[in-house]
Amino acid sequence: MDLLSSEECLLIAQRTFPEKDKCNLILLNFELQAGSNDLMGYMGEYYKLNLEIQDVVENEKHNLDYFIKCLPRKNEPQREECERKGVFRKESAIYTGILPQIQKYATKKLYPKCYYSRNDILVLEDLTQNYRHLRPSENYTKDHYKVVLEHLADMHASSIAWEEREKFNIDERYKDVLVELHLSAGNSWYITGLKAIVFLAARHPQLQTKEAQYFINNKLYNLLTKAEELVKPSKTIRNVFCHRDTWDRNILYQFPNESSILPSACCIVDFQLAKYCSPTLDVFFLLYIVASKKVREEIYDECLEHYYNCLESHLTRLGFGDQLPITRENFLAECQRTRLAALIIWALTEPQTKMSATVSNRLRSEEPEKFDFYLNTDRSELLTRVMKLQPGYEETIMLPVKELVEYLMENELLYD
Repeated sequence: MDLLSSEECLLIAQRTFPEKDKCNLILLNFELQAGSNDLMGYMGEYYKLNLEIQDVVENEKHNLDYFIKCLPRKNEPQREECERKGVFRKESAIYTGILPQIQKYATKKLYPKCYYSRNDILVLEDLTQNYRHLRPSENYTKDHYKVVLEHLADMHASSIAWEEREKFNIDERYKDVLVELHLSAGNSWYITGLKAIVFLAARHPQLQTKEAQYFINNKLYNLLTKAEELVKPSKTIRNVFCHRDTWDRNILYQFPNESSILPSACCIVDFQLAKYCSPTLDVFFLLYIVASKKVREEIYDECLEHYYNCLESHLTRLGFGDQLPITRENFLAECQRTRLAALIIWALTEPQTKMSATVSNRLRSEEPEKFDFYLNTDRSELLTRVMKLQPGYEETIMLPVKELVEYLMENELLYD
């Protein structure tokens, strides 16, 4: 196994049993298996690690399972992009330096424990021992969204408590870690995505009026670039540590038992896009990226209310009393301000999250250079190719584009 040495594997085992004398543990065997294709990510490759360990003093053997995330090894353009952006350096620093501190103030398990990290690899607790993704046959309900919102509220409140206890600002202390890797003019993926939104909007069958086409061709792109400002630390609400990527593949649920339909808790993975910013961005990412438009409209007000009630409860638990750093009125006003960011992120990510794993994995493995060109230079050919290959794809990715354009045409003066 060239990904980890036997010495590193033994170190991982020793960190799993901090209460045991390191000298008593020996490594009997280790095995690495590639993750399933549906776990392939855009910013890494996934593996499962199994270690067989023996405590020679207590004469006990242990089989230990871990989840590994590493820089892409099979796709050179993808690897170069990750190295250029410092994706793994950022996530490693978050797992080892930031999240353990926030966890001290939380009531829920916020993240998988990290046992080992380098600038190209993370060895994490295998959450699938106690958590799982929803199965294809299972649908999200309002209760699923509420469980995630409860989790986010706990993390947000705990990050405020950490700052107050130690009298510091997360963004100032970790400014070299919490860099914007997503909505930044320096990110070619983002700029290419904005151009793709304009491309889709121009061909949308319901946006063919003279007024709409003039708006799309002359105003849309400049308004879309406002997203970069909206995801910076807010000047109108208390900022918190945000995950910023809570789509369904990054959420694992815990159930009371095998027959349970509703989850009792969740845990979130993948902190590459984490930032210090407005808490509304985490709330909106969940409601816009995971929920369909129809479902979002049905649960929107109730979910905002539920999130804030949970946030208020945690802030009270953490000793803020009557001096809440985020009021209900403040939160709802911030929701209005950042809604455009949510619509843009939805339109940006929908073409990738709704592309079937079969199609995307095939393109990445068979045409890596072209796939990199699609993601970071021009997506028009990719989108038209997938529209032909995947039934229903065009209708799906056009939904956020239509809502975004119509919203901006009605509210252009708010962002001019």
